[in-house]
Amino acid sequence: MSQRHKRKTPGRRVWVFSQLNHDLQPEQIARILVAASLEQAQREADARRLAAEMGNGHDVDGSGDGGRHD
Repeated sequence: MSQRHKRKTPGRRVWVFSQLNHDLQPEQIARILVAASLEQAQREADARRLAAEMGNGHDVDGSGDGGRHD
């Protein structure tokens, strides 16, 4: 296995690797994407819940469409 150098920017969850991982399987990629999507959806739901608790009847992103960008 080759040595990989990694760095993490403060406040970020994303690690940046200097070399590609050619052993990554499609199932692993799918699990990573699903986990990240669920985490983002949870953050958005929490933000909307907090806004509702604070009496803010508007969407958190201010778009007026529930955050949807079709």
